[in-house]
Amino acid sequence: MKKVLSLAIILGFVIQLTVSPHVSAEIMPYVYKPTVPDTSFAVLALYELGDYDKVLEGCEWLVEIKTPFNSWGYAYGEDHEAKYTAMAIMALIRGESIARGRYRNTINGAAYWLIYKQKPDGSWDDYLDVALGAIALREVLKSGYLDKNMKGLEKQVQEGLSRALLWLELNPPQNDVERIFRDIALGRKDDLKQLKVEGDLEAYRAFGLAYMGERVSLNGNFSTPMTVAMALYATKKQVYLNRLLSMEHFGFWGKLHYRVLDLLDVSRIRGFEDLKHIACPYLNRIPLTEEWQKAVYAHYYVLCSKNPPLPENYSALLPWQVAEIARIKSILGKPYTDAVEYLLAHSTNGTWRDFYNTAYVLWVLKSLNVSYSYNSSLGYLSANLTWMLETKNPKTGKPLYYSVPTYYFSQAAVVFKQFGMEKELDETLRVLRERQYPNGAFAYTQGSVAGITTTARVLWNLQVAGLTEIEPYTRAASYLRKLLYADIPEPRRNNGLIVLKNATFVIVKGSRYVGNSTDEVELDDIDGYVVIYPSKNPLAIDAHPVEGFITLPPKEGGKKGRLYIGIAVMAIALALAIVLKGRKPGK
Repeated sequence: MKKVLSLAIILGFVIQLTVSPHVSAEIMPYVYKPTVPDTSFAVLALYELGDYDKVLEGCEWLVEIKTPFNSWGYAYGEDHEAKYTAMAIMALIRGESIARGRYRNTINGAAYWLIYKQKPDGSWDDYLDVALGAIALREVLKSGYLDKNMKGLEKQVQEGLSRALLWLELNPPQNDVERIFRDIALGRKDDLKQLKVEGDLEAYRAFGLAYMGERVSLNGNFSTPMTVAMALYATKKQVYLNRLLSMEHFGFWGKLHYRVLDLLDVSRIRGFEDLKHIACPYLNRIPLTEEWQKAVYAHYYVLCSKNPPLPENYSALLPWQVAEIARIKSILGKPYTDAVEYLLAHSTNGTWRDFYNTAYVLWVLKSLNVSYSYNSSLGYLSANLTWMLETKNPKTGKPLYYSVPTYYFSQAAVVFKQFGMEKELDETLRVLRERQYPNGAFAYTQGSVAGITTTARVLWNLQVAGLTEIEPYTRAASYLRKLLYADIPEPRRNNGLIVLKNATFVIVKGSRYVGNSTDEVELDDIDGYVVIYPSKNPLAIDAHPVEGFITLPPKEGGKKGRLYIGIAVMAIALALAIVLKGRKPGK
């Protein structure tokens, strides 16, 4: 599964018959997770363009993240809801037309789940559940994919659709998103044409009109995979196609799995710089409303080559935050003497507030070559370190330093290295080794939770101190690499076979799913195959055409299906007439 890294987004490629005989691998950032709305609407859009490789990849991911009940939440592990189940159904119907038999059972199970969860009044949990549920149930009926052996299911689906449509007729939407999907469900094309919207809702509206057969003009700049997919579905413009494909990750579409700031912290570590390109586009979504936030987040803006908004009221900040402003101003080439003078004027016998603040201020002052008598401050750090190591907490009986955050010690290590304080440096490194778990991660405090945040901060301080060759650094860097990156091997060709150990190959022939194979697949006379690697808990899914994937359009539901739809329309009209007749004037 050869991969190309472009803006840290992973794009699949079409494997040729001249595959290299050697197996190799590439280590790629793996920091996103599949989400149902993004992946489902990407499938809908790419199906319209005939990009069946990507359709199958998205469908396979949807199958991987469904619940045991053939239902879906927003993402894997989240509560299943009717709206997300409906989105997945619509996507899988497209996939089924390319690989008949592959998704049929899932579609039937999902339709049954919708009917089972529907309330007697025709609703589910919220308005979008009803609108999208109705759209999906109608598609299921028209597809012809309902299992005839599941007795009564087709009738139940039609009755469920009728109830949902009636509920939508009787209950007005509360916002424009609800209105758009209500209009799609009820086929109210003229109402949707009259709707005036801005921003992302332009893509929603365009999708709805295109879904109902209208030609749409759209030029908006959309940022999420779902809205880009909607715009592509409506317009088929190359610019939206390029944007959507640039958002693909290992065959799926989704969102960041980790905190943006954590990824940016890691990106400061040598060898992890490519994470900046992944995380930086999300930085603008973090609001800066307080002065301290401007100080704390300033270095993230610098990392992303953005001009940070800097605070002016230093009295509202902690000493280390004022020092950070001086450091950032120095990096930007701006005058920073005001911040330095503030710090020097607000020290108490060479200290600033506490151990960590003092260590941070000293590091910055020394880095900026500020003329200052450092001895009293260094004496404080040394004495305070000894006190923390030798004193026990009277309440717990444990050493006092057990409750001190690990990054305090790594920051102090930077200062001790700066000033050649070998004894103190050895003591702080001993604490860091004690705080490091076997997997290489650093705990926040002694024996507490470990993860990206603390590990990245400790690594950064060790890197600043020039201590990148010591074991704690290399072990922590290895932990982050294993956590945030995936090793994706490439398949190889061997005597007419494509071989990849620990992979499942989904085989399609004549637009029909003809089965799976493990570790290898024959290339003779097939449309293509989908590689799921590894077979359990997949990291990547790639579809590869051989003769080329084709589609057999979904069957219409037939006379019986059309009869049910006609009955539904008559039933809704009758119900509405009864309801309206029972209302008094003015009601």
